[in-house]
Amino acid sequence: MWAEPGNGLNMKTLWTDTPYAMQRVGGLFEAGEITAAERDDLAHFIEHGWLVWHDAIEPSLIDQFAADVRNHHQHAGKFLTTNHRDKVSSRKLSGSKPDRFESLFDLYVNLESAREVCLHPRIARFLTLVFDTKPVACQQLLFQRSNGHRVHQDTSVVTVEDPMLLVATWIALEDVVEGSGELAFYDRSHRLPHYLFKDGTKRIDFIADDQDLYVSELDAACRRESMAYERFLAKKGDVFFWTADLVHRSHPRTLPDDTSRLSCVTHYHPATTTPFWFRYHPDRNHVTDFGERGAYVSAHYPLATQQTGMIDPIRRSWAEHTPRHGLTVP
Repeated sequence: MWAEPGNGLNMKTLWTDTPYAMQRVGGLFEAGEITAAERDDLAHFIEHGWLVWHDAIEPSLIDQFAADVRNHHQHAGKFLTTNHRDKVSSRKLSGSKPDRFESLFDLYVNLESAREVCLHPRIARFLTLVFDTKPVACQQLLFQRSNGHRVHQDTSVVTVEDPMLLVATWIALEDVVEGSGELAFYDRSHRLPHYLFKDGTKRIDFIADDQDLYVSELDAACRRESMAYERFLAKKGDVFFWTADLVHRSHPRTLPDDTSRLSCVTHYHPATTTPFWFRYHPDRNHVTDFGERGAYVSAHYPLATQQTGMIDPIRRSWAEHTPRHGLTVP
């Protein structure tokens, strides 16, 4: 169901989602705290709910990350993947043979290249401006191909204690081919009223809530408001930012099911809040510092104060089926 328009439900929001956001941008620029380019980026992010940077990440970093992904089978059992081939929602450990079909979770834990890309200095700087504090990477999905996600808002499935304090990046690790299930979104859809599920929260309950109804109502609302539907035919190194409630999806695929669309989605929250799973999994709430750029956490790996070498995923994490309140988009 929809909350009344303008009803913020007393939730904390990013300053970029407040009525005075543009005034603040102007003030930051006049005070010399942001550059003209940062002013323009923030203004677009505020108005549209998304932002694109072309050629944002150095090709050498992208190439190293892509190579590490393609060779992940050389470290069997060290990565957590989807299990879409078997058409089940449970996750599985990576195997010893090359696999370019399944998506991989939280690569920033075991791959330095993933950390260097998703917490790139440019990205960290922009997120710090939006968050007013360091960003924390809280969930990552490496897509080797499109998984065909339907329209959704991240607040329904990537949940933090303050649901609106969330931003994501989608980073192209190769050029995206039309028909491969390219990222698509509704412009300015972050301004829709809050969608509430049966328990009165923005978190979907995969058992109690009707996912088909949610998808149809979300899509209908965007169309009713005449919000432009856009597809992102990204080039390698492009970065797409979006705010918590931007409505997005994988555009329907027309090419073969295994057509490559190598890309990385990372979700971030400010250091002032925590992931929802911290409530229930005290063994998964270590925050790993990444210096001035931010930090990262994981629902799937037992992070420790000192990491030496690769970490094995938590067994009960990969054996779990989709929980009532999703940690990830399945």
